[in-house]
Amino acid sequence: MKTLGRSILFMATLAIGANGLMAAQSSNDWFEPWYKAKFGRSSPMEESRQKAEQETTAYREQTTGEAAQLTSTWFEQWYRTKYGRSSPLEEKRLIAEQLRTAYREETGREAGPASDTWFEQWYKTKYGRSSPEKQRVGKETIRRLFIENN
Repeated sequence: MKTLGRSILFMATLAIGANGLMAAQSSNDWFEPWYKAKFGRSSPMEESRQKAEQETTAYREQTTGEAAQLTSTWFEQWYRTKYGRSSPLEEKRLIAEQLRTAYREETGREAGPASDTWFEQWYKTKYGRSSPEKQRVGKETIRRLFIENN
């Protein structure tokens, strides 16, 4: 009886395993996003596939400066968070890139004096309202507009 019970359990396990393998996906679509999220780049198999595909195409895509240059993005984020500006290597790269371009990009800055938005954001996060300086400036603006319109 003991042998019969073991063989039944073994056969049931084998049948369940075979069903799982038959119903399993034939592709590993989950692996590539997981690898990219964990390591920050494509898997070696995917990189070799892309490289082989690029070698066989008649018109190859031109790689951009950012894609061609191996930079440490976490270091850039850390440096920018700690010091409030880009790292010296990133600044040199940006300057060299600006010198290589034949045109200048328009900056999306608004007209007017630059303000210290960091302090305003910090004050609003900590106290839940605008800083007294901004409130004072806002009241002066309202008074001036009121006087101009009347």
